Amino acid sequence: MMIDFVPDESLYPFESRWFDASAGRLHYIDEGSGPALLFCHGSPTWSFLYRRIVTGLRDRYRCIAVDHLGFGLSERPRGFGYTIAEHTAVLGELIDHLQLDGFVVVGHDWGGPIGLGAASTRAARVRGIVLGNTAFWPIEPPANRAFSVIMSSRPMRRRILEQNLLVEQFLLGRLGPPLTEAEADHYRMV
Repeated sequence: MMIDFVPDESLYPFESRWFDASAGRLHYIDEGSGPALLFCHGSPTWSFLYRRIVTGLRDRYRCIAVDHLGFGLSERPRGFGYTIAEHTAVLGELIDHLQLDGFVVVGHDWGGPIGLGAASTRAARVRGIVLGNTAFWPIEPPANRAFSVIMSSRPMRRRILEQNLLVEQFLLGRLGPPLTEAEADHYRMV
């Protein structure tokens, strides 16, 4: 399933690009020229997260920001498990398709392990790694495993899908960053 949403050009002034990965159709932006920076978002965000960074760096760098499958403008393929390993494989396909060499992986949240996973099998082509608010996976402590079990339970999946729980409570809730209503809608609509 594809998302029927067109971002506001004043908030997201980028040309959408598409890559037909083996698991589904992946959306990304590719702006500027120079050394490549590959931006990998976490959950529940998408390449929109990096809009200000890309705008500020595209005059000196080639800024590539991906929407992982199931996020942003990318396809929500049936049968895709949305695991770190599956996202890593798809990101690796994009890296190879774009023939990136000497690139820097920038990972946030889930984008950290996804970007690291794709970069580690292409280590000779990686120039650097920037990580923020992420973790190295797999995480084994009982609290993290319990969180995964709770979040993947039927009631939580229903709240995530029907009430947009991750966006409304985690991203836009009291602890989230201050966003304009238009910016918040860009997270809600996808």
